[in-house]
Amino acid sequence: MIVLAIVASIGLVATLVANPATQSAYQNDDFPVPAPEENPPEVPRPQTYEEAEEMITANRFYDEQTPIPVRCEEGPIDVTQASDPELEEHLNNLMECLVRVWQPPVTAAGWEIVRPSVTVYSEKVKTKCGETGVNASYCSADQQVYFSNQLVRALPAVGENKWVAYIIMAHEFAHALQARTNILISAHALVQDEDEGAQLEMSRRIEVQADCLSAMFLRSVSRSLEVKQDDLEGIEATYKAIGDDTLTGKKNVNGNHGLARSREYWANQGLGSSDVKTCNTYVADAKLVR
Repeated sequence: MIVLAIVASIGLVATLVANPATQSAYQNDDFPVPAPEENPPEVPRPQTYEEAEEMITANRFYDEQTPIPVRCEEGPIDVTQASDPELEEHLNNLMECLVRVWQPPVTAAGWEIVRPSVTVYSEKVKTKCGETGVNASYCSADQQVYFSNQLVRALPAVGENKWVAYIIMAHEFAHALQARTNILISAHALVQDEDEGAQLEMSRRIEVQADCLSAMFLRSVSRSLEVKQDDLEGIEATYKAIGDDTLTGKKNVNGNHGLARSREYWANQGLGSSDVKTCNTYVADAKLVR
């Protein structure tokens, strides 16, 4: 299972607000977003190591672009005060926005997109991927997303950032994108027999790619959601707050999600472009995924 250590986040750059593309008509507006898929088709997987390498470095998905702007009608709510049913409804509605953004590039690349359901739980929940606690996670075994109602109360940054639910869901959906495009299993397959250092580096490449893709989503829906310039500081602060070094207090920790500077770097890559190839972390220098 790909698990987000505490919460994934994205930053917003100034160039996004003034981007001329955001003044055009909403894209993919006529697409009928499907209901959550309870029995999704099996996640694709590589047949050889050579195919796995191709899937993570030269995937057809990287040749596509995300549409901009895209409408998202699920405005922010106070997630710290919402009841579990209200929170679950909100997060499931956000999945509709995510599918609307990502359906064009995924299908154009020849892959199949799936809309996950979101389950809100207290304390711990057992999934097909195992047990998870106060966290947000995507489980590739059932292709669904799980969200602890304690998570929104666990981080001080939540109260300062009304976009936190979008940040979390966009990151977890990015793991779903990786799974549906044969990137996720391929990445794990390539290091299954490697040492811990190689496995940690691959985990970081997976996680910062999810950060980059989540940022690209926010770029697409920023006009519809009226993300303001004043929101930048809080969003970026949240992103840096979940770096491996920030969370552990160890400056040079060799973690599995990426240092604050790496997570911020890849978020800004996604926010500055609609080209999916911008988020190809598997060909990046190791220092950029540290």
